[in-house]
Amino acid sequence: MMPAGDESTKVLLGLNWADDSPRIRFLTNDQTSWDVKAARNLQLDYQILDKSNRICLGHVSMAQGGSTFKSCSDKPQKGRKCPKCLSSDARYAANLHHAHTKNTSDLPEEFRAHMEQPNFLYLAIFGDGSIKIGTTTSHRKEQRLKEQGALWAIIVAKTLDGFMVRVLEDLVTKELSISQAVSTKKKIGGILNPIDESQAKESLRDTFNSVEKLLMQTKNIEYEILGNEWENDRYGSDIWNDVHLYPRSLSTGAHSLRIIDVIGRICAVSPAKSSDIFVTDLDPLFGLVLEIGTFPTEDLLVQDALF
Repeated sequence: MMPAGDESTKVLLGLNWADDSPRIRFLTNDQTSWDVKAARNLQLDYQILDKSNRICLGHVSMAQGGSTFKSCSDKPQKGRKCPKCLSSDARYAANLHHAHTKNTSDLPEEFRAHMEQPNFLYLAIFGDGSIKIGTTTSHRKEQRLKEQGALWAIIVAKTLDGFMVRVLEDLVTKELSISQAVSTKKKIGGILNPIDESQAKESLRDTFNSVEKLLMQTKNIEYEILGNEWENDRYGSDIWNDVHLYPRSLSTGAHSLRIIDVIGRICAVSPAKSSDIFVTDLDPLFGLVLEIGTFPTEDLLVQDALF
């Protein structure tokens, strides 16, 4: 167990990126306030005895300066959020992701301010070859690609505001069947069994050419074609060269893990008494009340998943 005076419980609320660094958001003993810690080199020693012991994950809201996180100490009634936070999430998503389908006057002022700034349209590719189309504001461009877990990307175009860029995003999805999301399972599969880098980059450039051709036929929307290439510097680390899928459920039993590196929200972890490096998604832990301390853990067997 932890020495007297140290944390006895902890609740992880999520993994987010800020200032080019992955961070873990968490509640501690009193469960009334939240804080963040750097994810890299974070040691997680815990056990879970009751999977029903949960705290609401909170929600994101829009303020004048951009998105901000609001913690919540309520218990979820169903799923992982309380009704109040679920309702807030729904309003946030409707105002942000569907703003281009609404009358501008119907948007709250803080959302209008957020949308009325230059935006970028990007294409991102992941290790399994999956490609997505996405958007980002100018000041979050690098951070957005890193939090998505993209390995390579092309900044396709710049628009005057967020309304125009979302119209272009929907057009690309409709006409070229390019998804606006890639599942975490596919992203993990691409880390474990990546396609050849040159093949991935060629596929990305071919897709960019198709998107550029489509946009050149689009009228009544102002944009600037860019074609700037981007590469995730973390993927070049040797850490990711020989990794395996973490073979145990994070949300049951006892674990002792050190987070070595992060791509998107996929963590490379080093278990106690093991020289192997495993990849895992911390998502199953979010909201669970963890008992913090050093507990006996099961032996690990290397497991390579078939994705």
